Amino acid sequence: MSKTLMIALYLVALAAVDVNAQDHITSLSLEEAISLAMRENFTLRAAQFDYQATRASEITAGLIPNPAVSYMAEQLGEPEKNKDQHSVTIGQTIETGGKRQRRLESARAATRVAGHVLAGVQQQIVFQTKKFYTDVLTAKAAVDLADQNLKSLGEIEQIQRLRATKGDISELELLRIQVQQFAFERDAADARQAVQAAKIALRAVAGPDRIADDFDIIGKLDFRDFTFNKPDLYSLARANRPDLRSAEAARERAQADINLARANAWWDITPQVEYRRDGKFHSYGIGFGFPFRIFDRNQGEIARTLADRRRADATYQATVVQALSEVDTALAAMLTERQKVTALRDNYLPKAQRARETVEFAYKRGGASLIDFLDAQRSYRETSLEYVRSLGNYSSSVYQLELAVGGTLIK
Repeated sequence: MSKTLMIALYLVALAAVDVNAQDHITSLSLEEAISLAMRENFTLRAAQFDYQATRASEITAGLIPNPAVSYMAEQLGEPEKNKDQHSVTIGQTIETGGKRQRRLESARAATRVAGHVLAGVQQQIVFQTKKFYTDVLTAKAAVDLADQNLKSLGEIEQIQRLRATKGDISELELLRIQVQQFAFERDAADARQAVQAAKIALRAVAGPDRIADDFDIIGKLDFRDFTFNKPDLYSLARANRPDLRSAEAARERAQADINLARANAWWDITPQVEYRRDGKFHSYGIGFGFPFRIFDRNQGEIARTLADRRRADATYQATVVQALSEVDTALAAMLTERQKVTALRDNYLPKAQRARETVEFAYKRGGASLIDFLDAQRSYRETSLEYVRSLGNYSSSVYQLELAVGGTLIK
């Protein structure tokens, strides 16, 4: 291989790498993540193909039966000439009882069921995307908080180290401050690990082939309230939940199957046209055929579809009960998380912050003990971290409630 060709291949490879690198997304907003998941998620793609396969059954259901052709040759070995006989018969089955229309209605009902199942998968993917996106925001906020606490304590440690060198404080007091730094370092390490885990989960659901390994997200963790009450949420769930609509469509399909089973009990007629050549003579004939439905009148299939209809009715009622109970559970969890967030934001976090600032100010000037200082630092650390986690839990509970009602509540 010539040197020029090797260089050309190397440049082509570099260009391909650059194109792939440009295709990888390095920053992602929530809206972009959802849009990407709708295009790239493999579970959703499989559900879409399943829907297409179900919809293709409508083509089969609408087809007219093929005509039947038969050919018969007789007396081919006779010594006398022109004694062989040939006959051709063509028959076309004519379906009665509206079978073709009933098949189409059943197939279309099955397509509606599959469509609602696909919508349910889409809502699950959207929920997972929002949940993992919130997990990344929560973990990043925890990292920022741990870094701030670590920086603040580090500044105190530097001041106290100078005081220990001068003999103003004991070496033991300095060691206890340095040991306290481990808690903040541990918080930062745990939060960074949580960021990586949440990013891996988000990348897997939104598009592992499109998102770079070291991507970042755009947005911040905040509190957004809404004023829906339980009756409104019930109404949204009944109108929007894909499983409820799928169960309702299954009832319609069950009724369509009953109609099809009853239509299949009708006799089909097959008109026939025959052409016969007997030696030198040509003749034509007509006729028809039909089955004698004396014993088999499709009783078993009719009974089965009637039972399926009763099962579909019971399944629908069970689905309604389950859906409303999920709304109740999600609403209760959301209200609990909202109460935690508002209590921490409006009451406990400001108090913990004022206590830390007051004790830190006094400790720097010798007006507070080391125990008081460390206790104030620990209380603020725990309270602020709990506030960040509560914000994340509240957002996740809102998304869970959206999944329970089948629609977006906060935009």
